Amino acid sequence: MMRPMPALIAVLAAAVSVSAAAREPTAPHTPTDDSATLVRAIAGGPDARRPLARLRNPLCLMVAAPDEAFGRIVAERITVNAKAAGVPLRRAGCTPNALVTFSQNAAEQIALRREEGHRFFRGMSEKEIDAELSGRDPAYVFQAVEATPRWGEGDAVLNDGPMVYWTKERSYLRTPQDLVTTLVVIDNGATGDATPTQLADYATLRLLAQTGEIAADGPQASGTILSLFAVPAAAPAQMTRADQAYLRSLYTLPRTAFAEEVLAAAEADASRGGG
Repeated sequence: MMRPMPALIAVLAAAVSVSAAAREPTAPHTPTDDSATLVRAIAGGPDARRPLARLRNPLCLMVAAPDEAFGRIVAERITVNAKAAGVPLRRAGCTPNALVTFSQNAAEQIALRREEGHRFFRGMSEKEIDAELSGRDPAYVFQAVEATPRWGEGDAVLNDGPMVYWTKERSYLRTPQDLVTTLVVIDNGATGDATPTQLADYATLRLLAQTGEIAADGPQASGTILSLFAVPAAAPAQMTRADQAYLRSLYTLPRTAFAEEVLAAAEADASRGGG
């Protein structure tokens, strides 16, 4: 028999009423690391000559948490972050393509949902699921990625001057990579003294983009919210400008942009102190 889920807080991203406390965040600039190294660490060191995955369809978010008020705060914050990054949002009545779950026993819940064939696991191979379960952070990220060729959308190309755009590159290298569904499961027992804002900002990055885990002994800890579980004492109070720049660049550039192009744009954005 299927065990009950935590209290389910369904938040339709386009319909969220944003309070004054949840308006677009302004992140502090953290010059603790070279921007290029930091942005690459946030992105997980991707293959430079392939597009990065991003949501195929507008965001339809659902948050599941034991406490309803907490779940709503997290959902509102994720929605605000997504809007600030330029992520399209779905209207009421949508089927969720993004789910954040806070669980008392994350590993057990994942095993149950996996056995049941939950739709958020259907687009992933057993090997991919096992790889995500072996991650270090007490947060598990499952992203079903599909390649979707759509030629002539306006490819971004780096040169010695400004970024230029051209179309119809007939190369499999330029095939967009889409996040069809994306799931983040966070173990409640590991959240410690983290604030709802920190947890929501961490979930935002891991939900909407492909990311890496930050090393506990690395120099990037205070430069990204991804250090929340690796180095809690050094983690920032919210997403940093580098975090925001990565998300903004990912969802602003053409879907066919290479990782190196997205990261270069994010590095320039973060270096300017935009956010």
